[in-house]
Amino acid sequence: MIKNFLFVLSHFKTSSVLNILGLSAAFAVFSITTIQCYYDFSFDRNFKHSDEIYQFSHFRQGNDRQMLNISIPLAQLIVGQYPEVKAGCVLSRGWQADFKLQVESDDSFSFTMVRTDEGFLEVFTPKILSGDAKTAFSEKNNVLLTDDVAKILFGEADPLGQVIWQDSLPYTVVAVCEQFPENCSLSNGIYTTLLGEYDHDKMTWYNRLGFFRVHPDDISAFQEKLNQPELLEKAHLARAELVPLTEKYFGRNLPAYNAEGNLTATLSFMAIGIIILVIAFINFMNFSIAMIPSRVRGMNIRKIMGATPKRLQFLTASEAPCFAILSFGMALFLVVLFQRSQLTAFFPADLSPEKNVKLLAVIALTGIAVSILFGLYPARRVTSFQPAMALSGSFSQSKQSAFLRNVLITIQFFAAISLIIIAGFIKIQRDYMTNYSWGFQKENIVYLSVESDDLANLFENEIGKNPAISGCTVSPSLPGQIGLSIGLHIEEEKTAWATTWMVRHDFLDFFGIRVIEGRDYIPDDDGKQRMICNRAFLKESGYTNIVETKVLNDRGFEFVGVIQDIHFESLRSTIRPLCFVTQLANWQSKYFFIKISGENTLQTLDFINNTWENLSGEPADLHFLDETIDGLYQSESNLARLISIFGLIAVIIAVMGVYGLIVFNAKYKQKEIAIRKVNGSTIKEIMLMLNKNVLLQLGIAFAAAVPAAYYIVNKWLENFAYKTPMHWWVFLLGGFIILLITLLTVSAQSYKAARANPTKAINS
Repeated sequence: MIKNFLFVLSHFKTSSVLNILGLSAAFAVFSITTIQCYYDFSFDRNFKHSDEIYQFSHFRQGNDRQMLNISIPLAQLIVGQYPEVKAGCVLSRGWQADFKLQVESDDSFSFTMVRTDEGFLEVFTPKILSGDAKTAFSEKNNVLLTDDVAKILFGEADPLGQVIWQDSLPYTVVAVCEQFPENCSLSNGIYTTLLGEYDHDKMTWYNRLGFFRVHPDDISAFQEKLNQPELLEKAHLARAELVPLTEKYFGRNLPAYNAEGNLTATLSFMAIGIIILVIAFINFMNFSIAMIPSRVRGMNIRKIMGATPKRLQFLTASEAPCFAILSFGMALFLVVLFQRSQLTAFFPADLSPEKNVKLLAVIALTGIAVSILFGLYPARRVTSFQPAMALSGSFSQSKQSAFLRNVLITIQFFAAISLIIIAGFIKIQRDYMTNYSWGFQKENIVYLSVESDDLANLFENEIGKNPAISGCTVSPSLPGQIGLSIGLHIEEEKTAWATTWMVRHDFLDFFGIRVIEGRDYIPDDDGKQRMICNRAFLKESGYTNIVETKVLNDRGFEFVGVIQDIHFESLRSTIRPLCFVTQLANWQSKYFFIKISGENTLQTLDFINNTWENLSGEPADLHFLDETIDGLYQSESNLARLISIFGLIAVIIAVMGVYGLIVFNAKYKQKEIAIRKVNGSTIKEIMLMLNKNVLLQLGIAFAAAVPAAYYIVNKWLENFAYKTPMHWWVFLLGGFIILLITLLTVSAQSYKAARANPTKAINS
């Protein structure tokens, strides 16, 4: 086997080099996409009872938005009242907090802190490495650390009994658990109890995450019990639903805003990896078939010397796994290079080979198995000819050989054209969303986070002296990240729900949002809960004139105006009811927005940063608002870039295969080319003879790729409420790019063959 493989490498250098390059690139792409797909599809499946864990979600009267949260009293009632529930727990949303080893120390560590209860241990069953985890949730000021946090804080020292400080509050470490995998809903950090601080929570305060362990066979009956009228009325809900934890990541049967992952992107990566690997193996088969006329004579000599057909078939078929093993070794090197590049930021999964040994071993074995399948047909064909046919070399001209090669080339072109068209539309949709008007100014606005009102006021006074700064305002929320929804009782027995955006009185004027009914805010409105709604709220609630209407509750809300609909979420969603409220007193952390002139931007940013640093002692963490909004479509940007990159790899591999076949065709047709030249054929006619079959296959592939790409793109665009038209020129551009690359690649070789001296070919 080794001798035979070395013989092939030395005697068929062109095909061997092209095979190794193509397979190496394909294995690298396939390994990267497989690692990411495994990360996505195994999300939240690493817990001991993953298939039994469900998250509580609900709908409220007059609000079609599905909310994934629960109140503490409702969660306690569910655990205590329903026998189907094996265990349940409530978690706060994790937040970043600074911890110190000494209360007066200047050195601090930032970790995620999560508050939960004892049920956490039975629902998620973390592996306890040391200590008594129950006391972390049954007693105040005790904490459970994940072991990565424990090592950062205490190194190799025993963490049990150690005290850490957060905002002058001491927390005693009573247990350490194994850190959670990256692809799960739990954060690695510090876990403590919900006791004490949150005893005042009410049944209707839906501000926590609720998880329950229920056997899948009992889930239907349990969900019916949750939707009994008595419980829904007590909890002020319209409907309750349990979402399987293993399905939440991709948002199956959930609105897009509840999905963490992107199923379209994951399936796209999977398809791209498989397509590129298949293209590379098609190249291998094409080269193997093209080499058959050169190998038939040698095979028949071996038969005469006593080799059996089965032995020859085995040796020839073994070449494919040898190529696969060598190429996979080179692919690992390419994966390491990719993992160290900036492109790795597009992948949440850890792509390093040492962290994916088992998965890469499976990929290698799969690649070897596939290579054997692709090597069987050429091995069988090369050993099936009689000596007379071996001398004539007629197989290269047989209809069976030509048909198979044409089909394989067409498949390669089909895949390459489809990928380019799809990547083009993804980029166009991303640009469409980025440039789409949200209904307010987002350019030339920067922002930073502030936690002190006094510091914010002082900062605003100082930067207001710069003529390049035309205004400032404050809000605790950024566009696309609002998330607060409240129910407004405008009439008895009727609740209107709306997303609520807390703002300062000058917020609308700052962003150029025009009030079309009633009035804009005035400075006297700050802190008085004056509301301005959008038209979508009026349409949803059924009101035509809401100005000066007061809300029937104890909060004192009053409507003073109406604005045109503006976008405040990703364009994946339609515009929903929105209300601005001038209520900021209870918000500690706020975003401070600054409008700059757009001229001498660098100098203006330096001024803002220096002013902030002088006042706070820390550098300003400035962000451009338009870049943050564009970041809402980061998954589309990443998908477009990766499909473009991987699509280019697919095109290169496909063109390498076509180039190789042109080289072999020119070699086998040297005498025919020479005779044609002697009889008066021009270089153009000979080039057309060599290339016309490739161009025909390209045309067939384009005709098949257009409807296939149209269907895929159309299904993908259904995920967006606002989407780009299906431009016809993108389809033509995809075909033209492949045509141009193919012509530039194969024409050089065809031209070389057409210009060769006919005398040498005829005498050979």
